[in-house]
Amino acid sequence: MPKLAWLATLAIACGQPAPATQPRSPEPRAVADAGVDAPLSLADDLPRLAQRAKQLYIEWAAAFADPNLDCATATARVNELANKNADVAAANKAVFRAGHERVKALRVELEKLEEEMAPVAKVIIESPIMKRCAPDPQFGRAIDRLQGDD
Repeated sequence: MPKLAWLATLAIACGQPAPATQPRSPEPRAVADAGVDAPLSLADDLPRLAQRAKQLYIEWAAAFADPNLDCATATARVNELANKNADVAAANKAVFRAGHERVKALRVELEKLEEEMAPVAKVIIESPIMKRCAPDPQFGRAIDRLQGDD
């Protein structure tokens, strides 16, 4: 399952460079009735996106805490995480599409969390569940969904 490499990139923190694109012009923020800026989208709030990625990894590791978990249950848990974190996957895709500078900016935010995220990612990658269930097509599709490749 080559897509497991995604996990090791810490949500694009250490992945390959994004294709060169034209710099993205800033998107206008919606202005609320009171004249206050509306909150940024997750793709535009990189510190929040990095925090959400960290939380996703923590929840993923917790979902796989029982090494004897069967693949059907593991698949269901990954699908639940994918549903809960669809906005994180979509934001990661949006950052990638925005170009190299946005990817670099997200990497900076993720690097701030590396001490916390790297051990969790390692636990997930090396879990008996990932090793045992990787050949299962349904499990693979669930992992793809978690990455936003649905």
